Amino acid sequence: MNKVIPTAIFLLMPLLSYGQNSIGFDTQMYPAGFIINGKASWQNGKSVELIGKIGYNIARRQDFGEHDKEEGGGPGLTFAYRKYLSSDFQRWYIEARAGLWFLNIDWEDNAPANSGTTDITVFQPTIGIGYDWSFSNDKMKAGVIAAFGYEVNVITNGEKVGQGGISLIGLSYSLRIN
Repeated sequence: MNKVIPTAIFLLMPLLSYGQNSIGFDTQMYPAGFIINGKASWQNGKSVELIGKIGYNIARRQDFGEHDKEEGGGPGLTFAYRKYLSSDFQRWYIEARAGLWFLNIDWEDNAPANSGTTDITVFQPTIGIGYDWSFSNDKMKAGVIAAFGYEVNVITNGEKVGQGGISLIGLSYSLRIN
């Protein structure tokens, strides 16, 4: 687990030597939590952008899960394929992405009183639609996205905790680096 982030950075580095690249961050909110990511992207001709993200997921599921209260969080990686509907990498786009999250969830049940901790590895595929605005001669970009998908607990150490459909809204900012 502690090798995940350095491995992801190593895998993303070659992308920075090709095409038009950017770095930035985004935040995503969903009914049971909040995600913040650092990101790097590579524009691969024909209005396609490949994106790698490293982030942290804060889960506040309350009673959305298997127990009366589920809270926790952990780091993760996301890879995305974005297709802009215009050739200038601005305005409307569609996106397919897959995230892998390593979460530690503390849970409680009220009746009978019970509590514990579960470690999960979550696979989170989503699709979304978004809009980007460019500023400062196309050197900066800000955007919004709405995405929908599914969270699957692929590895569970401890009692079962929540998984299922997910809807996210997000804000992003990026700066072109070449």
